[in-house]
Amino acid sequence: MTLQQLRYLIAVVAVGNITEAAKRLNVSQPALSAGLSALEADLGGALLDRKRGSVRLTPLGARFHRRALGILNECDLAKREFRHGLSRSFITVGILPTIAMSFVLEIVQRLSAAAPDLQISLREGDSLVLPGWLTQGRIDVALTIADRIDGGAWIPLFRDPFMLVCPWNHRFAQASSICLGDLDGEPFILRTHCERGVEAADILSARGVRLHCVLRTDQDRRALEAVAAGVGVTIVPRSLVVDATGVTTVPFQDFVLSRTVGAQLAASLKPALAASLIATLKELAEHSARDIPADT
Repeated sequence: MTLQQLRYLIAVVAVGNITEAAKRLNVSQPALSAGLSALEADLGGALLDRKRGSVRLTPLGARFHRRALGILNECDLAKREFRHGLSRSFITVGILPTIAMSFVLEIVQRLSAAAPDLQISLREGDSLVLPGWLTQGRIDVALTIADRIDGGAWIPLFRDPFMLVCPWNHRFAQASSICLGDLDGEPFILRTHCERGVEAADILSARGVRLHCVLRTDQDRRALEAVAAGVGVTIVPRSLVVDATGVTTVPFQDFVLSRTVGAQLAASLKPALAASLIATLKELAEHSARDIPADT
């Protein structure tokens, strides 16, 4: 396997056509086709489904393509680090998709202010994959949740309780709190990517609460937009609703579920850089504790 073969694959997928990809890469079509065939032979299976001039990734090819993108991104980062020499530091921060982007950007701004020569890249990943990326050296810091960490320097940033989210004019909106039983039969928007989804489903099942699911989505923005439009209600970590419009949060009387959002640092970080990051993150943790209540 060569980096050139990976570039061939990514180019073909980007344009959906081998001829056009060859033009963009300034190589001959036979050379590109031969490179892809050699890559498939090395892997022992088809990456692309070729039909009438167009190409599509096979299921295994789609997974391999994601890996190839990551490999080339790492190569580009390695080149930038080397070319800038020792005067500039580079870190990659892995982030959970369920952490509010406004909070992620605040972290980036604070880290950049504390270390002007630090170049920061962001990479999304779920709570199961981020620890592996840390171990493999693919990221240097993971913004994740406490029950998904495994060793390394852990800096808790804030406790994030789960709450009901409903439209501002919903009948629940004026309540000081509600019970889980109040959700029985209520139109509900299911966040399929929720880290506490299985645990929450078990609790609801044990209480005999049946949700009337009207939308399943793995995107928090879509879920909150649907809530604001009156499609249904949902349950989310409170931090995700801080900047949302048209919705309000209501605490539960009989449902205590939360997560601790924090940063895990890779053991491979240079001590001086790690110390600077830890100091900045701890300062941010104090700020977050004031802005995002730990309890309701």
